[in-house]
Amino acid sequence: MKIKSFLGKSLTVLVLGVFLFSGWKIGTELYENNHNRTILDDAKAVYTKEVTTTHVNGEVRDELKSLQKLNKDMAGWLTIADTEIDYPILQSTDNDYYLHHNYKNEKARAGSIFKDYRNTNEFLDKNTIIYGHNMKDGSMFADLRKYLDKDFFKAHPTFSYESGLTNYKVEIFSVYETTTDFYYIETDFPGKQDFDDYLEKVQQQSIYKSNVKVSSKDRIITLSTCDTEKDYEKGRMVIQGKLVAK
Repeated sequence: MKIKSFLGKSLTVLVLGVFLFSGWKIGTELYENNHNRTILDDAKAVYTKEVTTTHVNGEVRDELKSLQKLNKDMAGWLTIADTEIDYPILQSTDNDYYLHHNYKNEKARAGSIFKDYRNTNEFLDKNTIIYGHNMKDGSMFADLRKYLDKDFFKAHPTFSYESGLTNYKVEIFSVYETTTDFYYIETDFPGKQDFDDYLEKVQQQSIYKSNVKVSSKDRIITLSTCDTEKDYEKGRMVIQGKLVAK
C-alpha cells in the first residue's frame, strides 16, 4: 500500500510539474509575442510619422534616418497589403544575428525581418533577399503563405519595398514552396546568361503563371521564410518580384 501511495504522489507531482512548465512556456511565448508587436508598433510610429520623401538623389531618405536613430542597421521597410507584413528591414554583417534579435538588440524568438548580408549595393544587386520567421501568431513572414491562395495572389500582385535610397513597387512573378535543396538565394551572377538561367529556373518553380516580364536587365527581390508544412526542417516559402522604382 505504501508503494502504491508513493507512486500515486510521484505521479501527481510529475503531472503538476508538467502542467506548471507548460503554463510557464505558454505565458513566456505570449509575453514575447506581445513585446515583439509593441516594439514594432513603436518603429511604425516613427516611420509613418516621418514619411515625406518619394524620390531621392543618392542620399538616405529622411524617414529612414529617423529609423536609424533607433538602430543604425535599419535598411528599409516592407509592406504587403492585407497582411501583418508592415515591418522595418534590418541588415547585419551576417545572416544569423537578426534571425535571433529584434531591432533593440534584444534576444527574440521572432527575430527581425532582415536583408541578406551579401546585398551591398541596391543598384547593382540583381537579387535582393529578405528573410523572416514564420511565426505561429501570424506575425513576421507567416502571412507569405496567403499567396498560396490564388484569389489572394490575384488581388495582391504587387507589394511595397522601400530601401534606403528608393521606393519600389514590386511586381510578383513567382510564388512557390520548396526546400533548401533548391538554391534560390543566389546573389552572385557573373554574366547576363547566369541571371537569365536563374530567372528561368525560379519561374518554373512558380505555382502561378505570371504576366510579369522579367529579364537580365531587371533587378528582383526574394522574400523567404520557413515552411514546416512543406518540410519541417528544410521547407521554404518563397515570393519573388521585379523591382520597379516609383
